[in-house]
Amino acid sequence: MDYVAVFNRSREVQTHNGDDLQLPHWSEEDWRTLFAVTSARSFKASEVVIQRGVADHALYFVAAGSLEVGVTYMDGVSISPIAKISAGSVIGEQSFFDGQPRSANVWAVTDGELLCLTGEQFRLLSESEPGLTRDLLFALGRVLSLRLRNTTVRIRR
Repeated sequence: MDYVAVFNRSREVQTHNGDDLQLPHWSEEDWRTLFAVTSARSFKASEVVIQRGVADHALYFVAAGSLEVGVTYMDGVSISPIAKISAGSVIGEQSFFDGQPRSANVWAVTDGELLCLTGEQFRLLSESEPGLTRDLLFALGRVLSLRLRNTTVRIRR
């Protein structure tokens, strides 16, 4: 799979919620440098890829497929989707930054693939590529900010 093409498409097209990982000035080589330190993980439709409460602090780049983020209600059975995530975006950014357990469930709507970046892999990348990791942090901050704004809008309704 050509991961670079998936993430470079944000130059031309944004997803419906605009939370693509946008790094339009990155070259193909920059993207390949990032993806070289990640590990691929396939998922199947209906699979839970992130479970609320789990202490996993990795960041996941959505290389293919469609996912939903949701919360489970007190009855433990009802699930309410609160966001849709598509290829070209990321999941797990909140725990990646704050080191806390996962705050929501993420499940697959379609089959797809994630690229996993652990904290240790990020540290090693930051030592060898400080400029790229700075750019990545600002792009992740933008995604986090947009998601917070969307949540705030939902609460006000």
